[in-house]
Amino acid sequence: MFGAMPPTFVANPQSEPADTQAILRDQLSTDQVTVSNLAEGGTASTILNLMAGVDGGGAPYAQRVMTSKAQIVLASYAVNDDLAQSLGPYTDALIAFVAATRAAGKIPVLEEPNPVCDDQHPNLQNYASTIDAVAQQYSVPLVAQYAELLTVPNLCSHFTQGIFPDNTILALKAQREAEVLQPIVQSLVK
Repeated sequence: MFGAMPPTFVANPQSEPADTQAILRDQLSTDQVTVSNLAEGGTASTILNLMAGVDGGGAPYAQRVMTSKAQIVLASYAVNDDLAQSLGPYTDALIAFVAATRAAGKIPVLEEPNPVCDDQHPNLQNYASTIDAVAQQYSVPLVAQYAELLTVPNLCSHFTQGIFPDNTILALKAQREAEVLQPIVQSLVK
Protein backbone atom coordinates (compact mmCIF):
# COMPACT_ATOMS: atom_id res chain seq x y z
CA MET A 1 0.00 0.00 0.00
CA PHE A 2 2.90 2.34 0.78
CA GLY A 3 4.07 1.98 -2.82
CA ALA A 4 7.83 1.71 -2.27
CA MET A 5 9.95 1.97 -5.40
CA PRO A 6 13.39 0.35 -5.44
CA PRO A 7 16.23 1.21 -5.33
CA THR A 8 15.54 4.27 -3.13
CA PHE A 9 12.28 2.88 -1.65
CA VAL A 10 10.54 6.25 -1.71
CA ALA A 11 6.76 6.24 -2.14
CA ASN A 12 5.56 5.90 -5.72
CA PRO A 13 3.48 8.96 -6.73
CA GLN A 14 1.24 6.60 -8.74
CA SER A 15 0.23 4.60 -5.70
CA GLU A 16 -2.78 2.37 -5.27
CA PRO A 17 -4.50 4.92 -2.97
CA ALA A 18 -3.86 7.81 -5.40
CA ASP A 19 -5.30 5.78 -8.28
CA THR A 20 -8.28 4.74 -6.17
CA GLN A 21 -9.00 8.36 -5.29
CA ALA A 22 -8.90 9.38 -8.96
CA ILE A 23 -11.27 6.56 -9.95
CA LEU A 24 -13.75 7.33 -7.16
CA ARG A 25 -13.75 11.06 -7.89
CA ASP A 26 -14.42 10.33 -11.55
CA GLN A 27 -17.15 7.75 -10.85
CA LEU A 28 -18.93 9.92 -8.30
CA SER A 29 -18.34 13.21 -10.14
CA THR A 30 -17.06 14.88 -7.01
CA ASP A 31 -13.78 16.05 -5.54
CA GLN A 32 -15.11 15.46 -2.02
CA VAL A 33 -13.45 12.03 -1.96
CA THR A 34 -10.00 11.94 -0.39
CA VAL A 35 -8.02 8.74 -0.07
CA SER A 36 -5.12 9.26 2.32
CA ASN A 37 -2.19 6.89 2.15
CA LEU A 38 -1.06 6.47 5.74
CA ALA A 39 0.76 3.22 5.06
CA GLU A 40 4.13 2.76 6.66
CA GLY A 41 6.92 1.22 4.64
CA GLY A 42 9.41 -1.40 5.72
CA THR A 43 9.21 -4.74 7.45
CA ALA A 44 7.91 -3.13 10.67
CA SER A 45 4.66 -2.56 8.80
CA THR A 46 2.61 -5.49 10.09
CA ILE A 47 -0.89 -5.67 11.53
CA LEU A 48 0.48 -6.64 14.96
CA ASN A 49 2.84 -3.66 14.95
CA LEU A 50 0.01 -1.35 13.82
CA MET A 51 -2.17 -2.49 16.69
CA ALA A 52 0.70 -2.05 19.19
CA GLY A 53 1.78 1.32 17.76
CA VAL A 54 5.28 0.17 16.83
CA ASP A 55 4.90 0.35 13.04
CA GLY A 56 6.26 3.88 12.75
CA GLY A 57 2.85 5.54 12.56
CA GLY A 58 2.46 6.68 16.15
CA ALA A 59 0.23 5.53 18.98
CA PRO A 60 -1.45 2.11 19.09
CA TYR A 61 -4.09 1.82 16.39
CA ALA A 62 -7.10 1.94 18.74
CA GLN A 63 -5.95 5.40 19.88
CA ARG A 64 -4.93 6.58 16.41
CA VAL A 65 -8.23 5.68 14.78
CA MET A 66 -10.23 7.56 17.41
CA THR A 67 -8.69 10.86 16.28
CA SER A 68 -8.69 10.09 12.56
CA LYS A 69 -10.92 12.11 10.23
CA ALA A 70 -11.39 9.03 8.05
CA GLN A 71 -14.83 7.56 7.59
CA ILE A 72 -13.51 4.36 6.01
CA VAL A 73 -10.30 2.60 7.04
CA LEU A 74 -8.85 0.02 4.68
CA ALA A 75 -6.25 -2.46 5.97
CA SER A 76 -3.99 -4.31 3.59
CA TYR A 77 -1.61 -6.37 5.67
CA ALA A 78 -0.06 -9.72 4.81
CA VAL A 79 3.21 -9.54 2.86
CA ASN A 80 5.34 -8.37 5.80
CA ASP A 81 3.20 -10.37 8.22
CA ASP A 82 4.14 -13.56 6.37
CA LEU A 83 7.74 -12.81 7.40
CA ALA A 84 6.94 -11.83 10.99
CA GLN A 85 4.44 -14.15 12.71
CA SER A 86 2.10 -17.07 12.42
CA LEU A 87 -1.56 -16.97 11.43
CA GLY A 88 -2.92 -17.13 15.00
CA PRO A 89 -1.62 -13.75 16.18
CA TYR A 90 -2.27 -12.30 12.70
CA THR A 91 -5.93 -13.37 12.84
CA ASP A 92 -6.34 -11.94 16.34
CA ALA A 93 -4.86 -8.63 15.18
CA LEU A 94 -7.19 -8.45 12.16
CA ILE A 95 -10.18 -9.00 14.43
CA ALA A 96 -8.87 -6.33 16.84
CA PHE A 97 -8.46 -3.95 13.87
CA VAL A 98 -12.09 -4.46 12.88
CA ALA A 99 -13.31 -3.96 16.46
CA ALA A 100 -11.21 -0.82 17.03
CA THR A 101 -12.30 0.69 13.72
CA ARG A 102 -15.96 0.11 14.47
CA ALA A 103 -15.54 1.38 18.06
CA ALA A 104 -14.26 4.63 16.55
CA GLY A 105 -17.41 4.91 14.43
CA LYS A 106 -15.65 4.14 11.17
CA ILE A 107 -16.14 1.51 8.47
CA PRO A 108 -13.42 -1.15 8.28
CA VAL A 109 -12.48 -2.67 4.92
CA LEU A 110 -10.03 -5.54 4.49
CA GLU A 111 -7.90 -6.09 1.40
CA GLU A 112 -6.12 -9.25 0.33
CA PRO A 113 -2.45 -8.95 -0.60
CA ASN A 114 -1.23 -9.19 -4.12
CA PRO A 115 0.79 -12.31 -4.88
CA VAL A 116 4.57 -11.86 -4.90
CA CYS A 117 7.27 -13.52 -6.97
CA ASP A 118 9.99 -14.33 -4.48
CA ASP A 119 10.66 -17.35 -2.31
CA GLN A 120 10.34 -15.52 1.02
CA HIS A 121 6.53 -15.64 1.29
CA PRO A 122 5.48 -19.29 1.08
CA ASN A 123 2.33 -18.81 3.17
CA LEU A 124 0.94 -15.67 1.56
CA GLN A 125 -2.09 -17.46 0.14
CA ASN A 126 -2.93 -18.63 3.68
CA TYR A 127 -2.88 -15.00 4.84
CA ALA A 128 -5.23 -14.06 1.99
CA SER A 129 -7.57 -16.88 3.04
CA THR A 130 -7.46 -15.67 6.64
CA ILE A 131 -8.41 -12.16 5.53
CA ASP A 132 -11.33 -13.65 3.60
CA ALA A 133 -12.49 -15.63 6.62
CA VAL A 134 -12.31 -12.63 8.99
CA ALA A 135 -14.13 -10.43 6.46
CA GLN A 136 -16.91 -12.99 6.13
CA GLN A 137 -17.19 -13.74 9.84
CA TYR A 138 -17.36 -10.07 10.84
CA SER A 139 -19.30 -8.78 7.79
CA VAL A 140 -16.48 -6.54 6.62
CA PRO A 141 -16.24 -5.40 2.98
CA LEU A 142 -13.44 -7.27 1.22
CA VAL A 143 -11.19 -6.23 -1.66
CA ALA A 144 -10.23 -9.51 -3.32
CA GLN A 145 -6.83 -9.25 -4.98
CA TYR A 146 -4.83 -12.45 -4.60
CA ALA A 147 -6.54 -14.94 -6.94
CA GLU A 148 -7.51 -12.28 -9.47
CA LEU A 149 -3.94 -11.04 -9.84
CA LEU A 150 -2.64 -14.58 -10.28
CA THR A 151 -4.42 -14.53 -13.67
CA VAL A 152 -2.31 -11.61 -14.99
CA PRO A 153 -0.16 -12.92 -17.88
CA ASN A 154 3.56 -12.92 -17.03
CA LEU A 155 2.72 -11.73 -13.53
CA CYS A 156 6.28 -11.86 -12.24
CA SER A 157 7.48 -9.46 -14.95
CA HIS A 158 5.42 -6.80 -13.13
CA PHE A 159 7.45 -7.02 -9.91
CA THR A 160 10.83 -5.53 -9.06
CA GLN A 161 12.90 -7.81 -6.84
CA GLY A 162 9.93 -10.18 -6.93
CA ILE A 163 7.95 -8.14 -4.42
CA PHE A 164 7.41 -4.52 -5.51
CA PRO A 165 4.49 -4.21 -7.98
CA ASP A 166 4.75 -1.94 -11.00
CA ASN A 167 2.21 0.68 -12.02
CA THR A 168 0.21 -1.87 -14.03
CA ILE A 169 -0.42 -4.01 -10.93
CA LEU A 170 -1.06 -0.93 -8.79
CA ALA A 171 -3.69 0.27 -11.28
CA LEU A 172 -5.40 -3.14 -11.29
CA LYS A 173 -5.45 -3.16 -7.49
CA ALA A 174 -6.85 0.39 -7.40
CA GLN A 175 -9.65 -0.61 -9.76
CA ARG A 176 -10.70 -3.45 -7.44
CA GLU A 177 -10.48 -1.13 -4.43
CA ALA A 178 -12.70 1.41 -6.15
CA GLU A 179 -15.27 -1.29 -7.02
CA VAL A 180 -15.63 -2.18 -3.35
CA LEU A 181 -15.36 1.34 -1.97
CA GLN A 182 -17.63 3.11 -4.49
CA PRO A 183 -21.01 2.06 -3.00
CA ILE A 184 -19.76 2.78 0.52
CA VAL A 185 -18.41 6.19 -0.43
CA GLN A 186 -21.55 6.99 -2.43
CA SER A 187 -23.71 6.33 0.63
CA LEU A 188 -21.50 8.66 2.71
CA VAL A 189 -21.41 11.46 0.14
CA LYS A 190 -25.23 11.67 -0.04
